[in-house]
Amino acid sequence: MPLKPRGKPCYDIPFAPVCLTLILYPSLRDEARTIFVNSQFNLTHVAASPILPVIFAVNTNGDGSLVSLLSGNVINTYRFRHPISALAFSPDGKYLAIAKNHCIMIFLAPEPKRSANSLELYRFLYGFQDSIKNIDWSSNSRFIIAGSDDMTARILSVGKCEKLIIYTLSGHKAPVFAMFCGDDTLDCFTLSTDGELKLWTCDTNLKDMDAREKAEGEEVAKATLRLTSKYFYRNTLDHRISESITTITYHRKLQMLVAGFENGVVMLHQLPEFTLIDRTRLLVDPLSALSISPAGDWVAMASEGGGGGGGNLAVWEWRSRCAYLRAASHAANEVADLAYSPDGRLLATGGRDAKVRLWRVASGGRAVVTFHEHAAPVTAVAFPAAKPKVLISASLDGTIRAFDLNRYRNFRTMSVPNRGGVQFSCLAVDSTGELVVSGALDTFEGFVFATRTGDLLVSLTGHTAPISAVQFKPALEQFGRLEVLTASWDASIRTWSLAECEAATGGGEGSGCTLLETISVPLDVVCTAYRHDGRELAVALLNATILLFDPSEGIQLGSIEGHCDLDVAQVSNEDHVTPHRAAKERKFLSIAYSADGQHLLAAGDSKFICLYSVPERLLVKRFELTINLSLEGVQEAHDRRRYLATFGAEAAAARADHRNALLLPGVRSGDDHCRRWWRPDVRVASVTFAPTGDAFAVAATEGVFVYTLEKGGLASNLPGGVSKWLLDAVAVDEETTPSNARLQLAQGNFSSSLDIALRLQIHSLIEEVIETVPHSLINFLMRNMPLALVLRSLVPFLARQLEGGRSRHIAFYAAWVDSVFLVHANSLRKSLAQVARPRHTGVNHLRLLGLEEADAETIEERLKQPGVLLEHGEFKIFQASLVRLQTALEEIKTSIINRLDGLDATWSYLSQIGRLSRGKKAYPLPLKAVELDGEDESKMEEECEEAMPVGARVVDLDDLDEAMAREKKIEAKRASNKRKMEVMEEKKTKMKKEKEKGAVVICS
Repeated sequence: MPLKPRGKPCYDIPFAPVCLTLILYPSLRDEARTIFVNSQFNLTHVAASPILPVIFAVNTNGDGSLVSLLSGNVINTYRFRHPISALAFSPDGKYLAIAKNHCIMIFLAPEPKRSANSLELYRFLYGFQDSIKNIDWSSNSRFIIAGSDDMTARILSVGKCEKLIIYTLSGHKAPVFAMFCGDDTLDCFTLSTDGELKLWTCDTNLKDMDAREKAEGEEVAKATLRLTSKYFYRNTLDHRISESITTITYHRKLQMLVAGFENGVVMLHQLPEFTLIDRTRLLVDPLSALSISPAGDWVAMASEGGGGGGGNLAVWEWRSRCAYLRAASHAANEVADLAYSPDGRLLATGGRDAKVRLWRVASGGRAVVTFHEHAAPVTAVAFPAAKPKVLISASLDGTIRAFDLNRYRNFRTMSVPNRGGVQFSCLAVDSTGELVVSGALDTFEGFVFATRTGDLLVSLTGHTAPISAVQFKPALEQFGRLEVLTASWDASIRTWSLAECEAATGGGEGSGCTLLETISVPLDVVCTAYRHDGRELAVALLNATILLFDPSEGIQLGSIEGHCDLDVAQVSNEDHVTPHRAAKERKFLSIAYSADGQHLLAAGDSKFICLYSVPERLLVKRFELTINLSLEGVQEAHDRRRYLATFGAEAAAARADHRNALLLPGVRSGDDHCRRWWRPDVRVASVTFAPTGDAFAVAATEGVFVYTLEKGGLASNLPGGVSKWLLDAVAVDEETTPSNARLQLAQGNFSSSLDIALRLQIHSLIEEVIETVPHSLINFLMRNMPLALVLRSLVPFLARQLEGGRSRHIAFYAAWVDSVFLVHANSLRKSLAQVARPRHTGVNHLRLLGLEEADAETIEERLKQPGVLLEHGEFKIFQASLVRLQTALEEIKTSIINRLDGLDATWSYLSQIGRLSRGKKAYPLPLKAVELDGEDESKMEEECEEAMPVGARVVDLDDLDEAMAREKKIEAKRASNKRKMEVMEEKKTKMKKEKEKGAVVICS
């Protein structure tokens, strides 16, 4: 359905109700966004206001909710006490029509101005003899046309109109399925469930409906409609259609009628000639809804997934005959297992519909690819830790398949030879992805396969019941050991050594493994989980008890009793036991350790997800998965006095939907061939923590839920939305004072103190608070800080502190900068993508920029601009602060590099001095630290010469080797001259002595 928020460009956003949620698919971004509606039953009808970003949703019990698209919150709720069959906003957004039983209620719709009552009842419209199927408005929002099961359609006036009050269109031989009004006219057409289409023409224009006769006493001419054309869908020209129509929609401006059928075919016709424009079949299941974008370019179609398949949604651009968007999902209660990729970006799910789907977590739930190779329900999926581009799945069809996520293909299929179809129930992959271990449901064995060759290496035998879990012991590959654990319903756990595992040849199965240890437990083992260091093992039993073991010693460390945490819930009408007796049979179906190993997540036959503290063996928190009373086991209070009333209501609902309400034996998951009416049980099939440790995923009855720590973002997940945070970045009241900030700081409340300081934007106060925050709390405070506050106050402050050497705590503020971009980078990138530069000049992209009516020069000039940080003044300020911060960091980087270079030169100089002065006590080569010019340099040289000893000289470090050689030559020459002087002195002394004796000496 199209959404057109007031004061913003038109957004073509298809959305669909799924259980208690509304899922939006922004057309220009490869992502999906989810709005949780506080409803107690499944949503059935939704309508979007054409002037405000609000949606009105109604559930199966007749409770309505007004939801804001800006915040994703429920503004108000309404109880109509009866099921609602149709609802629609008027084209001008002033009215909301709601069909209940045999009447239509007209409400005054929410307006841009504030009001205490969002919906005010305006009037009732009566006249129908049976339930109303559909309603539509005239283009001027003054008339309503509605079809009913009484095989008639009626045109009713919302206000007072003497020319037309109620006009009945009859002649159909089946209930009227749909009817629509034309553009700027009261001409309409009606369609019955047998495929008969009738076109009606009104003899009075909409503008003439208010004209009155001037003569007194003269009656006003009544408006009449006459049948002009009749067509049949079952015999349309050359296209004979035998399937029934399931949904239909109409575009007034283009006069285009779009119909969907049971076999998934979509047909486009031009009215009033009923000319076939095109037909396509993008979905194979019966279509449940159709919608056309306001511009008429795109047709959105959806199917609920009959026959056990999952729901599907597609957006078709009929002019170019291409699918613009395709979204698929598993069927309800069909997800059996899930696993995160090693980098945490992808989430793989395996379903009982025999499909393996890959989801991109950051996109909000958009499926990347679907693998259809399996022929039976998928029981387990896994990623190798060292190979994030490889996905391995196990199925009941007897195959284990490895998928290449680069080419999206099945590159390896593993199966047990000469055994027929072994039903694999669980799966484990070693960290390198070389070995795959899977447990069998029917043969009570475990099988080890080689991923490279697909060969069976060894069989693990010894269990006497189906194997429920297999796992490799982590942190052993680095020691050259490889151990695998198998757990079974025979109340035993076996540990095997696979270090010498080799391919089985000639029937030598089992020769490559060694049974290390067998642990017996009181009851059947349902699931197991290793701590990431491999030093602790958690085992969930059939009675909701979790046993903790030391795998190395094989001793029990403790236990967690969880049967009381699963709670007591109302049993179904088919059960003949009390709720307390049924609660004893509940169990945990999946458990997982947190990244730090301090917490254990457990979930199973309950609507609660339990988080336990492992050291304390206590329940820390329970997450309530759903409040949907459409599921069995959600309602906690049990009242046996309402047993017959509830049973009777269910039987009546089944008869109304033409389904067999007898309690026949049959399946409760997959394709229910007996077509009986039942409510699925609430349960959790699998839980797992993300590798990053800040999120965990849950595979439940209603689908896959991802719980994550709330991170910073400029807006919520919704287009143009806002977020809720622990820190308030808007309000400034009398409590927002520097003294209060210092008081909160003294009490250790860092979040409140930092919130006040950043809102006041006082530099000295922010500096005082931030420098008091412990380094360990930086990431925590950043996760709970809105990005708007970070952009407005924190980033400019950090830029000022780091530039120009203003602060000496460089490492501390660098940690704050790192935390800012570590926490908020992803949200900032998503927010900036909404105002980013478009890649081409398509009509829909130009509409987002408000340039759909601009000339070519204006468009070209706009497209030359960067696009990012241009539309919002807050982004401009942030851009300037970001540039300052980048410059400051560059200066710090340059300064550090220069200091390191100086230290390196100093170290080299001192090393040379050390080598030269090994034989002497000192070597007079002083280091010149600074370079001066002019008089200062001469003065410095004179001071150095005065301070130096006699004979010392200043030497440049670059000429040190040459100076050393020269000094050696000088020293050798000095030694030679000294020796000559000594010889001459000796001769002189000798001659003097001889002269004194009177001898004559002839000197030569």
